[in-house]
Amino acid sequence: MKPQVASFLGAVSRWAAEAPGVRAAVLLGSQARVDAPADPVSDVDVALFVDDPAAYLDHPAWVDHFGDPLLRFREPTAVGGFEELRVHFRDGLEVDFAIVPAAVAAAIPPEADAVFARGYRVLFADGISFPEREPSSIDAPAPTQERFDRLVNDFWYHLLWAAKKLWRGEVLVAKQACDGLLTGLLVELARWRSAESDTWHGARFFERWAGDDLVEALGPTFARYEAADVARALRAKAELFGRVEDEVAARHGLVASEDRAEVLKRLEALLP
Repeated sequence: MKPQVASFLGAVSRWAAEAPGVRAAVLLGSQARVDAPADPVSDVDVALFVDDPAAYLDHPAWVDHFGDPLLRFREPTAVGGFEELRVHFRDGLEVDFAIVPAAVAAAIPPEADAVFARGYRVLFADGISFPEREPSSIDAPAPTQERFDRLVNDFWYHLLWAAKKLWRGEVLVAKQACDGLLTGLLVELARWRSAESDTWHGARFFERWAGDDLVEALGPTFARYEAADVARALRAKAELFGRVEDEVAARHGLVASEDRAEVLKRLEALLP
C-alpha cells in the first residue's frame, strides 16, 4: 500500500470517530483484496455506514477534510443499490465514498456482500460489528432456464430495437445500443460459459475470465459512427451472441427457445 493511501486511511479513521452520525468506515475494493490487489492506478473504496445518508450525499463539503478536490460527483454504487461520492483530489488520490445506511450493516445485500467477501478492513466502528472472514472468491451460480430465457430474449429484442433505430437514421442511438447495451448482455451470457467460477461483476476483468477466443471475437462486434458499419456490427453481435447462447445451453442443459431464424430474418429486413 502506498504511503499516500495509508495516510489517507488514518485520516478517515480519525475523522469518522468525530463525524456526526457516522457509525462505521470500512475499506473495500482493491486496496483490501488479496486477489487482484491494488496497482499504481487503483482508487480507494471506502464505505461509510451513516445514520442519515442524505446529510453526507447532499452536502459533500465534508470531503474537503481529506484534500482539495479536483473532480467530485455523485452516482449509484456498482453493486448494492446505494449511492457514492467519487472524488479525484489534486494530489492524485482517487476515492469512492459509498454512503450506506447504518441499518444495512445488519443484513448486507448479497451482491454487496460479495464485495466484502473479497476482503475488507474496518477503519472505524461504533456499535456495528462485522464478522471475521477470510477473503474468498465468489462462485457464480449456474443459470436457470428462466434466467437464461430472460437474458436471451432481452438481447434479441433489443437487437431488433437497435436495427429499427438505424433504419430511421438514428445512427448514434443504434451504435450506443450495439456497443453498450448488447455488449453488456453478451458479457452476462459469457459468465455462464466461462471456465472460471469467479467472474466478478459487470465487465470487471473480462479479459481474464471470458476466454481468449471470446475476447478476440468481441472486437469486430463494435461499430464506427457510420450507418453501414453499425449494421455490420449488429450482424456480428448477433452471430457471436447466438454462438455463445448455444454453448451455454449445451453446457448447462438448457433450451434456446427463441425463434432465432425469424429474428434474424427481421433483422435483415431492417438493416441497410
